[in-house]
Parts: sequence; C-alpha cells; structure tokens
Amino acid sequence: MVSNSLHSTPFVPQQTPREAAQDTEKPARTTRQLTYIAAARLLPSFCILASHLSFEKVFKDPDVQDVYYRIFNPSGFNAVSFFIVLSGFILTWISANRPPDRGFVARRLLRILPVHFLTWAMVVCAFGAMFAGSGLFATLTLLQGWFPDHAVYWAANAPAWTLSTELVLYAMFPAAYRYLSRRTDRALFLVLGSLVAVVVLLPVALQALPDGATFANAAFTERGHLVSVSEWKYWLVYVFPLTRVIEALCGMVVCLLVLRGRWTRNVLLPTALLVLAVVVEELWAPILLTMSALTIVPIVLLIGALAAKEASRWGTDTSAAREGRAARAVARVSAYGKYTFGIYMYQWAFILVCQQYLHPWGNGTATGVLLIVAFYALCVAMSILSSRYVEAPVNRFMKPAIAAYGHR
Repeated sequence: MVSNSLHSTPFVPQQTPREAAQDTEKPARTTRQLTYIAAARLLPSFCILASHLSFEKVFKDPDVQDVYYRIFNPSGFNAVSFFIVLSGFILTWISANRPPDRGFVARRLLRILPVHFLTWAMVVCAFGAMFAGSGLFATLTLLQGWFPDHAVYWAANAPAWTLSTELVLYAMFPAAYRYLSRRTDRALFLVLGSLVAVVVLLPVALQALPDGATFANAAFTERGHLVSVSEWKYWLVYVFPLTRVIEALCGMVVCLLVLRGRWTRNVLLPTALLVLAVVVEELWAPILLTMSALTIVPIVLLIGALAAKEASRWGTDTSAAREGRAARAVARVSAYGKYTFGIYMYQWAFILVCQQYLHPWGNGTATGVLLIVAFYALCVAMSILSSRYVEAPVNRFMKPAIAAYGHR
C-alpha cells in the first residue's frame, strides 16, 4: 500500500509478473459512502455559483468587486474540472460493488434527466425568446456540447452543457471499466500519466495555432482583464465531450488505484498544489491553460487522497472518540453533498430572473456577501425540494422497469 507521502515510494510501483496477475484477479473491496468527498463537493459547487454571479456587478465598490471577480471568476473552470474527474471516480467506486450491467445507462440517466428536463422547461417558458430554436433543441437533447457555437452550447440552461460529457461517459463506462479493471497497477499509472498529459498538452499546442473567429464573455479573463477567446479553441478545450471525458477517465483510473490501496493519503500536498496552480492562473497563465491544464494534477491527487484517507480509517479503533466526533461533523456536512447537482442545474434560472427582473446588484460589502450566501442557500433549498418532490417520485416510478430491463 502507498504510504502517506508521495515521496516515500516511487509513483509507479514495480511488480513482478506474478504480483501483477494477482492484482488484476483481486476482487474489489467492499465500498462505503465517501463522506469526505461528499462534503468536499460543496466548496466547488459554491465556486461555480460565485463564478457565475461574478459576471454581474454584485458590489458597488469597484475595488471590492474587482477582488471578488479576480478570485472567483476563474474558479468556475477549476470547479467544473473537479466535478468531471469526480464523475468518473464515483461511477467506478459504486461499480466495485455492482459492476455495470444492462441497466447501467438507464439508471444513470434517471439521475440527471428529471432535473435537466425541469430546468430546461423553466428557462424556456420564462426566457425562451432569448435563444434560437436550434440551441433550444440541442440543449433539450443534450447534444449541445458537439456544436462549436456558444449560441448553441450555452442556450437555455447554460450549465447543462456538461451533461453532453456525462452522456459520453455513461455510454463508454461499461467497456472502459472492464478494460481498466483488468490492468495491472503499473499499467494504470501509465494510463493515468498519458491521460493527464493529453489534458495538459492540448491547450499548450493550441496556443501555437491561429485563433480564427473570437468572441468575448465575462468568464474570459487573464490577470483580471477581459479577453477574447478563439471560438474553436475554447470549444475544443473546455466544451467538446470527447476532450472533457478524458478527465473523467482520469477519475476512473484513480478510483481503481485507491481501491487497490495504491494511492497516497496525503491531502495536504495536493491542496497546496491546487492553491499554487490557482495563483499561477492569476499571475501568468493564458486563458486556455486556466480551464483545466494547470489544475488537473492537483485535482486528481486530491480526490484520490480524500478517498484513500477515509477508506484507511474504516474498521480501525485508533482515536475512536476523536475520530467519531470528526466523522459526525463531516457526516452532517456531507449530507448536503448529494444536492450539488441540483445546485448546479437550478442556479442559472435564478440568475436569469435576477438579470431580467430583480437587478439585485450594486450592494455594499456586507450586503453583497449576504446576497451571494443567500443565493447559494436558495439553490440548496431548491435542490432539496427537487430531490424530494421530483427526482424521488420519478425514481420510484421508473426503477422497477429499469430493474426488469437489467435482468432481462
């Protein structure tokens, strides 16, 4: 098992052929809910919302608004990358107990489609005239990520563009899981290194190519200043499903290594690397590199370390009382982690309402902070209500049919 420090053992472990064969034949350990990761999901979900709100003039004081904009505006890119990596990780984690079967894709779609259809309908009913028909159809069918046109992939409920990547992940996951789960530890580390290299080198290579048509958006900043971005480069790096699913594959590989006990439990190192990467984004990096290239390594390390750290404590009696108090505190926070998808999906409808009707901008510092917190709390409340009165009833109605289909 990998020790607590990345520097204690080689990153790629050496194995004999006999050990490699034994590793691939080991059944996956029984998995439990990862409360550390569930709790950690709340911070990036807040960062995405704060990033979207930073497009508006939340604070009246231009200095305060500038600080808020510079801190939270680029964090949305990094938070999206976190959730894409986490998608692959979580699917692999739950598959350790229940390998993907005939009903896998249907069960996963049941997790996202009720909220997607509801939020799409909400936005279209209230603001449909703002969008072209082609964009509305593409977003309804979750095909928007395949079109290199921001009028299409940002149409209707703009954050839903990531679901194009989720569909690709669901479609390829069963085959990818079977393939990766049979690989040796050494092979998995090599695969992970190759995947990370693609994520990092793609925007680096694109920097050398001509831009073509560009467009500007409040999210595109370099060192706090608005910049124009090449349409096709932005789409290829940030939106294109086949590009983003590489990050989900990274999450899959990390999860398999965690399940085999081959991942570091050192949380502080990836956290420090993530902070350093964000500082580099603020001080130097061009926009294409801030979307995922600079943070993919610390995000991958952090997600794996959180899971490995928690799994290492299962079944141990060390400092039981202290760990019990900490575990209860984390559990209380992690209970809200399951609502982050709803938070992500409902926020844009509320932002459009504020943009078109309420205009709650130009606040003092305390009032602006309160507005951001209240906005997040509203999205949490909406997600809880949606989970209870929309998603749960739909799941109860559909699950028997999906189960019957899976066993057919």
